[in-house]
Amino acid sequence: MRKYQNLHTHTTFCDGMLTPEGMVTAAIETGGGSIGFSEHSYVPFDKEFSMKIEDTPKYIQDVNALKNIYDDRIEIFLGIELDYFTAGLHDGLDYIKKMDFIIGTSHHLEHEGKHITVDGSAKHFAEMSSMHFHGDYYAMAEAYYKVIEKTVDKTNADIVGHFDLIAKRNIDGCFFDETHPRYVKAALDAMDAVLTKCKVFEVNTGAMYRVGKKEPYPSMYLLKQLCKRGGEIILSSDSHNADSLYYKFEDIREMVISCGFKYIKRLTKNGFINEKL
Repeated sequence: MRKYQNLHTHTTFCDGMLTPEGMVTAAIETGGGSIGFSEHSYVPFDKEFSMKIEDTPKYIQDVNALKNIYDDRIEIFLGIELDYFTAGLHDGLDYIKKMDFIIGTSHHLEHEGKHITVDGSAKHFAEMSSMHFHGDYYAMAEAYYKVIEKTVDKTNADIVGHFDLIAKRNIDGCFFDETHPRYVKAALDAMDAVLTKCKVFEVNTGAMYRVGKKEPYPSMYLLKQLCKRGGEIILSSDSHNADSLYYKFEDIREMVISCGFKYIKRLTKNGFINEKL
């Protein structure tokens, strides 16, 4: 197995299954070459999945300690998954300066003053569409991508996380057609806006592992469009447990080559480098 890097992982500091050290030892046992931690920042209306504000100093301390303990066995990086709706983001958050990298995401959209999650169950997704958009999934997608357009500006992200999360539950097109002109326009308009600020998108296998999607985020169609637009990629799995740490990275490697990519990004102690595919 190639010595892959995965910067998108979660632990018991938020909604993961293992402690940071448990994830590190699992990564070593799996043969991974590098791991980064990116706990969910605090979103006040999504507390179940967020890291508590008061736990953030310990998170930083624990991961930095692990860097020293395991320095001769695996590269470890300290990061954060900053949501568009992170509490206090407009005012500046001191802990951001201590991070090695930032993944910018949104798990919600805004509609008529309400925050609507797109990361719930299929039943919840259908209910939200019916309740707030009269069953118009394309209107719901348009509202989601309007948030994504602004996410990098707000989070100052190094990496764009799960770009098309709105399609998480759209297995085999059960809710909407991802080739529909309205959906494609919304997604590509957001992609073009994001690329003016951040070139690096993660290719995230999390939904393949967790809900059985056949493609990663972004979808293969969107990845081809990203490649044409000069975007760059980094592999991740949004891992919440040991089994998903480098999930299907070999398969995804071949897929992104077929989309036209020549290299993936890799974070080092001296910043991001290009790693030939």
